[in-house]
Amino acid sequence: MNTAERDALAAFLDDAKESAAEDPAAEDSAAKDPTAKDPVEGALIVARIVDPQADSTWARDEIERLADGVASGAGAGATPAGVVASLAEHGFKGTKEAYYEIENSVLDHVLRTRRGIPISLGVVLMGVARRLGLDALGVNFPRHFLVTIGDVLVDPFRVAPTSIDACRRWLRENGVSEDNAFNVATPSDMVLRMLNNVRLILQQRGDYVRALEISDYQLMIAPDAYGLYVERADAWLNLEAPEMVVDELEKAAAHAPDESVAARLRERIDQARRLKSVVH
Repeated sequence: MNTAERDALAAFLDDAKESAAEDPAAEDSAAKDPTAKDPVEGALIVARIVDPQADSTWARDEIERLADGVASGAGAGATPAGVVASLAEHGFKGTKEAYYEIENSVLDHVLRTRRGIPISLGVVLMGVARRLGLDALGVNFPRHFLVTIGDVLVDPFRVAPTSIDACRRWLRENGVSEDNAFNVATPSDMVLRMLNNVRLILQQRGDYVRALEISDYQLMIAPDAYGLYVERADAWLNLEAPEMVVDELEKAAAHAPDESVAARLRERIDQARRLKSVVH
């Protein structure tokens, strides 16, 4: 891991914990602290992890410029609908042809190109809204991140309002449970999800070493996430390092959600112990 970004992420997580301790309702309501837990700052940490040349200062300034643009045309005051309409007018929208590109998780790239995936565009929407004094929260909707600004539910990919009914219809049509589908995403959750998008792309490209590095940061946020250890075991398996496969699976088994999952993981551990390492 990069030491500077590791420390930045640790400080970001500490700020989130302290804010939650001061206001226990903050994790589940609009009472979130807009500075200590600014999703823009979390996204900028992700950007620098992915691209050490990412320009955080320019990105912050651009968020401010966008907010100033909304405010200057708002008349009596900025509104949730006004934020969404302004960003759409500025050309922000979801990318289709280049959806599975890592750059979509680099915030300054998204701000320059006006293209991104739901969560990165959601960060832009939230960043602008919060700088105008509006409540803005992320929603951990399955496969498609959502945002609320005030009482408006927003589809960041379309940069347009949507509705609970439309989202429920999508869940039914795709056979996805509504359980937890509308949970609030804390800024830490958003960092975890953004890093997950990057890691999956790297794994699909066969860059297992870089994928493991990304998961190191994820484990700082979710050290008990057994699924991450399983993913790391798969990466080590592709790197033909069975000793590391065993190590990761043992950690996964320790955090397994139930005994049946733990038993399956122990079977995989036994199999991995019979493999021969190519690491010397």
